[in-house]
Amino acid sequence: MDINENVDLINIKSKEELLTYYSGISDLFLESFGKPLDKELWEWAYLNNPFGEPRVAIAVHQGLVIGHYAVIPMNIENKSHELLGFLSMTTMVAINFRKLRLFQRLAEMVYEDIQCLDLPSIVFGFPNDNSAPGFKKRLGWTISEDYKVVRVEPQQISDVENVIDKLLGSDCFTLNMDDLSTRNWRTEKPNQTWTYDHNIGTKEIGEEFDLMHISDAKQLTLLNCNKSINMILPIDRDSSLKDIHVSFPYRFGYRVFNCETEPRLFVQMSMSDIF
Repeated sequence: MDINENVDLINIKSKEELLTYYSGISDLFLESFGKPLDKELWEWAYLNNPFGEPRVAIAVHQGLVIGHYAVIPMNIENKSHELLGFLSMTTMVAINFRKLRLFQRLAEMVYEDIQCLDLPSIVFGFPNDNSAPGFKKRLGWTISEDYKVVRVEPQQISDVENVIDKLLGSDCFTLNMDDLSTRNWRTEKPNQTWTYDHNIGTKEIGEEFDLMHISDAKQLTLLNCNKSINMILPIDRDSSLKDIHVSFPYRFGYRVFNCETEPRLFVQMSMSDIF
């Protein structure tokens, strides 16, 4: 198939235009993932996002959406600077069109727009085993295997507090939950309940907590709970965490634009589309 003659590549830059393609995107999602697209969740991520307009490139063949590459805006900050952040999510290509490099073509359309903003920016995400090689080889992503979801027991809190304090004190970029619109949007993700108070966000799950977000390491100790806490940490970088239980790896990847130096990052559950 000649992709230039038979497939239309469409660059979508507004929520209003994106909404007109929802039905086709939903059909492609069902084919790709074997389950219906949750419209409430889709609207939360793409339409109700306080950071601005989504950036989506789709491929259309005979009226059907057969390819989809999208990022939603999610800016990240450190104490003195802000990066335009974009969370990459829901990459899809229809089964019969997976040898046309549509994935790469669509991503490059989105990335060209981000590059043209001429502002320090980062596209990031959490690619799985199937997608990580393509993101690295085709899209120029840096892929880190350092990050893990770990389970921290109450007696290990002080060790983890020191590690988080170093991350926060080293000007690492992370989501800014002090902003009210960000906080309301992020904590109101459909089908989830979690709170952010006094610089710490937690989600209770049975006999455990998920540490969704933290901006003051001392709050871990002040939680004063006897439950284990799940969190994302770059455990391979810090020997002091060698006794922490690793629940599962949580691969992180990114690509930067218009940055003079590589930004340092503090990856948290609040930055993921899963938690």
